[in-house]
Amino acid sequence: MKNISDEQVERRKRVKGMEKSIRNKEENVLRREEREKHQRDIAETAAHENKDATEKQMRQNFMIHKLWNAFMRKKMEKEMKDSAEIDEAFKKIKTATGVNDV
Repeated sequence: MKNISDEQVERRKRVKGMEKSIRNKEENVLRREEREKHQRDIAETAAHENKDATEKQMRQNFMIHKLWNAFMRKKMEKEMKDSAEIDEAFKKIKTATGVNDV
């Protein structure tokens, strides 16, 4: 009876040891999953920040090009207006003389 009792005590100790080992492994799995989730969140946040920075740079470049386009358009209109008188004078000379080559 004593041997049976000792064996039962020994089995209970082994079962408790195994249960403790299982709990530790489950906790490790949960911690690993949380760590992986945290890493994915960090990677996603970094990707969004990079995308936002790229969009901001693109918007800034677009505005610079838009401003440059407006400046060049005004400059072209001014030059065309300034040269309109000369063009008109050449047209009058052309019609009066009949020469096509200025």
